[in-house]
Amino acid sequence: MDLKIDRHLASDTGRVVMLVVLFASMAVLLGRPGVRDYLLDFQGMREILQGGHGGSGQLLSAFLFILLWAGLITAGVPRLWASAVGGIIYGALMGTLLSILASLIGASILYEAGHSIFAGMVERRMGDNLRMWRRRFQENAFWWVLYGRLFPFSNSTLMSLLCGSCRVSYRGFMLGSLLGFIPLAVVFATYGSGGVKGNLWQITVATVLMVLSVFSRKLFGKWFPATVRNSH
Repeated sequence: MDLKIDRHLASDTGRVVMLVVLFASMAVLLGRPGVRDYLLDFQGMREILQGGHGGSGQLLSAFLFILLWAGLITAGVPRLWASAVGGIIYGALMGTLLSILASLIGASILYEAGHSIFAGMVERRMGDNLRMWRRRFQENAFWWVLYGRLFPFSNSTLMSLLCGSCRVSYRGFMLGSLLGFIPLAVVFATYGSGGVKGNLWQITVATVLMVLSVFSRKLFGKWFPATVRNSH
């Protein structure tokens, strides 16, 4: 078991390093005025994507962002990239909020799909594991959904389909998803914002939060079963 956990940590650590290199390099390059002017007018582009300075344009931009990314998440695109793109366009705060809304809508659509048209596919893919997860969700849906959402690089699409297939309480599914989406949405929106603005301080903050999320796997894994038992 410890060996398996160590492998997970090593894999996740490698991914974190790649993300830090990607966004830090982006921040360093775009933080140089000569590079920014040579490549693109990033600030002008961001203002266009944000809908300009008018309130109606900004609302339309936010609505289209949520609609587009909800569709992409439903199609299987990782929700974390919605947060990164949201951070690039709107900044860390708005990027976090808009990407969470898009993630919740996408998760809801997948939940309904798992409940109906994709139920058979989920059963075939999960096999005997489906009975185990159905039992866990029946015991305490909220904590299992939260547990699945909190960790980076987990399969969010399969989780939503599985919850629908297992007839998980929609209220517990949405609440667990909302709370579980927040930490990594903040991390990736901050990465995106820091990268496009050339702000290495934001990159550092996002990296610290990401490392805490990755290395909380072992601690949370030990605490989680007791939490489920004590919540009845």
